[in-house]
Amino acid sequence: MFTPSQIARLNSDFASALSTTQPGRPANLNTPPLPQSLDAPTFGQNTRRLGNLFNVSAGFRQDVATNATLHDTCVEIFKETGDYWLSTAQMIDLGSGSKAQPLHADAAGWWPFWSMGDTWTPEFAVNFLIATTDTTKANGATGVVRGSHKIKYTEIPKAENFTCWDFPDEQVEQVELKAGDCLLLGGRIVHRGEENKTDERRGLLSVEVISSAFTPEEAHPLVVEEQARRDLAGMDERVKKFVGFREMKSVVGPGSWQDHRDLMTVRSIS
Repeated sequence: MFTPSQIARLNSDFASALSTTQPGRPANLNTPPLPQSLDAPTFGQNTRRLGNLFNVSAGFRQDVATNATLHDTCVEIFKETGDYWLSTAQMIDLGSGSKAQPLHADAAGWWPFWSMGDTWTPEFAVNFLIATTDTTKANGATGVVRGSHKIKYTEIPKAENFTCWDFPDEQVEQVELKAGDCLLLGGRIVHRGEENKTDERRGLLSVEVISSAFTPEEAHPLVVEEQARRDLAGMDERVKKFVGFREMKSVVGPGSWQDHRDLMTVRSIS
């Protein structure tokens, strides 16, 4: 999905910021610590997570956010609901000795995940996991549970919400990637980053895309800095929409994220 030169550019962009990133913490630097010292087991005690990538990396802006395969795939996936946009992008640098994450499903961060029935189950969150190094069973290649997207969450008592992900290890299948490859995960697929048993670091770029009916994790229109804004001005309309600088359309209703001002008098990204 990405060329060796594009991956090398991304790794170069990320290297400086990762060097000062504290392991065992989420990508959002403003997040308070989890209770009961759960940060390390949740985020990886030797795993560095870097966010704010649209500002941090020109390679991310110019090679990932514009990637035709990514956008064409999203158009097909979200055609049942309407437009899509970037929720968050994070570089996940899995260090030696990091243990396996708890199993989880990415779409569980939005409440409709837990209440959606079985009659209509449109995909509203997907994760493009892009390898920036080779990922192997030894260094922590992502483990997935086949068929886990079929779990009927409406039949699970609230008190058991998270125990429904307690699959035995033999049902967790690791997916190895070469640098530049991408593993596409639907939001209901239960998965985890596995243990890194090597002395090398495993790099994975997570690009989570959601239906425009839902609120992104990162508030890109509020935080895009000057250089990124200049780059964005010359980009395709769908890239501007991808990071929240255009209004969103859905298959029903008036749409969202609208600008009700007189646009003839407003100077904006053109």
